[in-house]
Amino acid sequence: MNGYFRFVVVLAMLLIARVVVYSQAPVDGDSKYKTADTNNAVIEGRVALPSGFSAERHIRITLKTQLMTLSNRYTNKQGEFRFDNLSEGIYYVQAEVDGEEFEPVVQKVALGRGIVGEVTLQLREKKLPASFNTPRVVSVAELRQSVPAPARKEYELGVKLVAKGNVAEAAVRFEKAVLLYPDYLAARNDLGAQFLKLKRIDEAEEAFQIVLAKDPKNFNAKFNLGLVRVERKDYRDAIAQLNQAIVIDSTRPVARLWLGVAMLESGDPLSAEREFTKALVMGGTECIAAHYHLARIFMSRGDLAEALRAVRAYLDEAPKGEYVNEARELEKKLSPQSKQ
Repeated sequence: MNGYFRFVVVLAMLLIARVVVYSQAPVDGDSKYKTADTNNAVIEGRVALPSGFSAERHIRITLKTQLMTLSNRYTNKQGEFRFDNLSEGIYYVQAEVDGEEFEPVVQKVALGRGIVGEVTLQLREKKLPASFNTPRVVSVAELRQSVPAPARKEYELGVKLVAKGNVAEAAVRFEKAVLLYPDYLAARNDLGAQFLKLKRIDEAEEAFQIVLAKDPKNFNAKFNLGLVRVERKDYRDAIAQLNQAIVIDSTRPVARLWLGVAMLESGDPLSAEREFTKALVMGGTECIAAHYHLARIFMSRGDLAEALRAVRAYLDEAPKGEYVNEARELEKKLSPQSKQ
């Protein structure tokens, strides 16, 4: 009897232990529930150009942790991306553009359970040589010239008058400098620039061609000849001349600004947008007009919010700019439509 009782007690204890162990083990249904609960975080965002406008192109996005790469994919054509079913933790999102135009950009994202992390990856143009800040390009031919003192004095007076906005008087000084020293490249180029401002187009063109005949790699004359072509509405040749100027010196943002204008007027808005963006990144306040031209591009393709943003950027930064009247009219057209 005692042996039977001991057997029953031992059997009961074994059954209880088995129930306890079983109750502590995860149930399949419960395990799946926890996985669904913790892996429902999201990272979504967009890639922006250095100007802040959306990068409307396919850009490679890489999702990483500190230990491994989790996913590689491309944005949609609006530069947007999304990663679903993520668990809580620290992630790194990298945007990388094929080619040599922009630097890769990485942003750290901390996700909690069920969180939607929103990020904007703003591209940065690759650093240019320090020389891009040089206010005026001086060619080798100019450096080799031995300019007589009287001619140099007239030229320097002309430069001061240009700074004061006295275009006609500056032209007179530059003409005197050229009469005193006919091979004075800088004076002849700047004389042509004043003629261009005064709408004396034929005389401007002649001045730049004389400079280029003596110094084919003179950036200033090549660039100004491109402006002559723009003034004549010969946009195809303007693009050719401005591209040649950029080959001579690719660090001058104003050449890219006017290349963008020529491209836009010739019916190539995508290429124009690229050049306007470069001009803004490289030139800043020197190329504020690019904002206005970008607004025109965005409006033409129906992106009213970006167009309004661009035109307001122009008006804020250039309240007395060359295109201020056109920009105000454009803002009036865009404001009611954007609210709708």
